[in-house]
Amino acid sequence: MTGCGRAFPIASIVPESNPVLRSTLQRVVWPSVPSQHGAMLQSMQRQLDETQWWPASTLIEHQLLQMDQLLQHAYGTVPWYRHRFDELGFRPGGHMTLDSLRELPFLTRREVQSAKSDLQSTADLSHYGGFVETQTSGSTGEPVRLRGTGLDQLLWEANTLREHQWHARDLSGKLASIRVFVQGGEPPDGTRLPDWGPPASELYATGPAVALRLSADIETQAKWLMGHNPDYLLTYPTNLAALLAHFSRRGERLQRLRGVRTVGETVTPALRAACLDTWGVPLTDMYSSQELGCIAVQCPLSGQYHVMAESVLVEIIGSDGRHCRPGEIGRLVVTKLHNFATPLIRYELRDHAEAGAPCACGRGLPTMSRILGRSRNMLTLPTGERSWPTVGFREYRDIAPVRQYQLVQTTLQDIEVRFAVERPLTGAEESRLASVIQNALGYPFQLKFVYFPDEIPRGAGGKFEEFVSCLDAS
Repeated sequence: MTGCGRAFPIASIVPESNPVLRSTLQRVVWPSVPSQHGAMLQSMQRQLDETQWWPASTLIEHQLLQMDQLLQHAYGTVPWYRHRFDELGFRPGGHMTLDSLRELPFLTRREVQSAKSDLQSTADLSHYGGFVETQTSGSTGEPVRLRGTGLDQLLWEANTLREHQWHARDLSGKLASIRVFVQGGEPPDGTRLPDWGPPASELYATGPAVALRLSADIETQAKWLMGHNPDYLLTYPTNLAALLAHFSRRGERLQRLRGVRTVGETVTPALRAACLDTWGVPLTDMYSSQELGCIAVQCPLSGQYHVMAESVLVEIIGSDGRHCRPGEIGRLVVTKLHNFATPLIRYELRDHAEAGAPCACGRGLPTMSRILGRSRNMLTLPTGERSWPTVGFREYRDIAPVRQYQLVQTTLQDIEVRFAVERPLTGAEESRLASVIQNALGYPFQLKFVYFPDEIPRGAGGKFEEFVSCLDAS
């Protein structure tokens, strides 16, 4: 079957200064001769440029064709799946439909952990580009170790390049990155790199990059950013919030900054607004996970999250077990369509999202309006009612010198309020903060204030959750 719709020319979604293709042959600058990997990446990119415009029905049909191949492979070469499918009386190889897919049970994190090597394929996968080992951060105390292949890496790179294209980034600019794992990025100086690194540098001649470890305090980060004056910044949402608050207090801006990218945590509308207010640039977010790679990318027109349907099949399941309609919130269940080393079929990611409507941009890729985080990030009232909380943080700095905050619900009546502060707070300040928090949460919870001298510790992998419920650790 051929694709429907229109191809979207690359030249129309990149800046006027089109990125220069990197050539691997000395003294050959045009036409460029890419590396073997670069050629594969370029080919994959061109396919994605076409398939994003296919109608949703065509994309689903192709997803199910690929799903059938994955199921047959899993049954034939993965002991855990053969046992599960035999128990279900399910034999892959027929015409796969959405209804037949929905008959398969979810795969949980606990099952992945307990299955261990039984979840790995026994087939020779050398033709898929070698093995790639990944491990989740284990932010809830349940890390997962998985094996992928070079094919998974290729798709991740192609989707990342798609994201650069969609948001028309000038790859000749300077990129600054503040993340947990940065080789040689120790504070206060960080490290300098000749280019943006893969995948951008695999195909294009990019500008320089600088990187700093997240362990640097906010003042050090801000000074470092001012010194480098980058065109683009990549970091985590909670770290960005602290940086924006710091710059806002000082009335400072990054003069060359054109855009901010975030990964790894939930982005709120308030954070997007703060980025525009403080720095005058948009915030774009990529939704991904260690297990599944790139799941969804923000649309440059609508701001919705487009699912990377060529590499993952995403289902949003409501509390009643049915698939959510646009505007409804449910838990995310994701199948990685090309991981033949450790197949993840209907994997329950434990995040929640709001199903989106067809996008005004015309792409047929499925949409999610919002990523809401995990059930452990939901507030539970004594009545049993649950919701995604607002915590009134915009008022904190007006009351007291709060650098960082985290709320942890320990019981139905009690919440621990964790603050990193510039000085000890007075009783009056605590009382005003308590009133703001209780009003924002909509209930007079008993609040216990706990203070940290520098910063509140992050979880494994650098993730930080502003609200955590101990009543639901899933």
